Amino acid sequence: MIRIRRAISEQLPQLKNIYHALEVPLKKQQLQNAQRPTLEWTLPASIAQQEQELLDSLRSHTFDATYIEKVRVVPSAGRSAAKVEFQLQPQSFVEQLLRKRQPEALPLSPSDEHVVVEYSSPNIAKPFHVGHLRSTIIGNVLANLHQHLGYRTTRLNYLGDWGTQFGLLALGVQLTNVSDKDMQRAPIETLYRSYVAANKAAEENPEIAQRARDLFTALEAGTDDAMAQQWQQYRQYTTEELSGVYNRLGVHFDSYEWESQYSQQQISEVLEKLRSAGLLQREVDGREIVVVDDRRIPVIKSDGSTLYLARDIAALLERHSRLQFSRILYVVDNGQADHFNALFKTTAALDKRLSLEQLKHVKFGRIHGMSTRQGKAIFLRDVLDEARDVMREKRIQTQTTRSNSSLDDEDVCDILGVSAVLVNVLKQRRQRDHEFSWQHALQVNGDTGIKLQYTHCRLHSLLQNFKDIDLEDIRPDWQHYSQEPVDALDLLYELARFDQSIWQSKEQLEACVLVNYLFGLCNATSRALKRLPVKQESCPLKQSQRLLLFQAAKRTLQQGMQLLGLRPLNQM
Repeated sequence: MIRIRRAISEQLPQLKNIYHALEVPLKKQQLQNAQRPTLEWTLPASIAQQEQELLDSLRSHTFDATYIEKVRVVPSAGRSAAKVEFQLQPQSFVEQLLRKRQPEALPLSPSDEHVVVEYSSPNIAKPFHVGHLRSTIIGNVLANLHQHLGYRTTRLNYLGDWGTQFGLLALGVQLTNVSDKDMQRAPIETLYRSYVAANKAAEENPEIAQRARDLFTALEAGTDDAMAQQWQQYRQYTTEELSGVYNRLGVHFDSYEWESQYSQQQISEVLEKLRSAGLLQREVDGREIVVVDDRRIPVIKSDGSTLYLARDIAALLERHSRLQFSRILYVVDNGQADHFNALFKTTAALDKRLSLEQLKHVKFGRIHGMSTRQGKAIFLRDVLDEARDVMREKRIQTQTTRSNSSLDDEDVCDILGVSAVLVNVLKQRRQRDHEFSWQHALQVNGDTGIKLQYTHCRLHSLLQNFKDIDLEDIRPDWQHYSQEPVDALDLLYELARFDQSIWQSKEQLEACVLVNYLFGLCNATSRALKRLPVKQESCPLKQSQRLLLFQAAKRTLQQGMQLLGLRPLNQM
């Protein structure tokens, strides 16, 4: 569909994003168009005042007849917005959809726009638990979508490794006599146990709490070289362990960054700028605050120590200077809404090069009920292991299960389990709290990750059975599909919606838009497989045309699954 969309958008350069805004009409509208392929553009509310002028100018445009048969302008009526219908040349439409896509740059590519996505961002003193899951996988999908659409994309993981609590952590490592071997084997669990032990000891003995504060003061001041070196080692062990979980989730980052990289000097410079700009005000009790939406928000405590907001302002300013981003997305839970509102408004007021439109908090709700079957899980790894074990049990119970020649069976179980967990979370609207259910997540027939994998495997198996047929030399034929059962055209139009689902998912910052599209694609594919048999078909022409259709379905499903961070299986 790239060339068809380009043929329209290049004639209308004054209409920003029309390339992506073109949509395949719903089934009811297709029937009214006698099942002829159509793309339509609905005028956005932002240009409604220029509606007549715009519609008149469209009538005078000459579009490429290779792709566009005719253009119909529909003025607004009541609550229905004006729209333009582009009736497509059917043969070009089907060729664009079913021929293997050649690598082609998108027109009007936004590659000059740099989008930074900060996601996951666990704290090294605490376990990587299910609460981090949503940030990690939503952020990954949003980064994938922007990259797919041609944006220059940077993926940041901003890990918490600073603050007074890390004095407790360092002390806990000493109190529990943790060896380097223990730390290297399971750094996150070991650091967590050390932190818990130090907390308990500090509650019982005030002297220990003071020792912890002294340790962090030395670390912050840089006066303890041995501890600083040890701290670097802990961070390295942590990122190495995290990478194992991230690999299972199909997640990667361009940069690991740390709270500790923003020094006291940098923060002091930011505080001076805030004072000079009149944004930082001193309270009677000695605190210094900023006023945001009539709320008085502390930045410096009465004892002179800075709060988290000060470090985040320093980080945002430094990132903008270093990365020159057009937009930055912070994928963090709903509970941090006030913090990000204060961060964005204070930083934008301080630095006029930044606007609020460039700064976005991508909020999400909590996951409830996600644990192993034996009880609550602290570590996300335990939940993923549980999903793998459940899939292993299911495969053992299924008599038709075949071994996977390309992957170890244990890998297959892990991929299926991770697919189930990811899709069960991603299919929800992100701002809603979500109740996790093992029963729903692991169904084959429902809208689950297992369904996506099953459909992909089914298509792969079909195409492998006919791999002797060279589909590269076969030209898709619109006339053939128009005479097939309606399921053929239904699947064609579902394939044509792929590009718009990606754009809408990106625009709404909602992974569920793409997930639900893929469920619809699987449903359309299943109906077509039932009504358009290949093996039982004696006519070679029908066989080859149907195979072209199913090859395109597999290619599209595979690409969509990869955008979600899934590893598509060929056998399960």
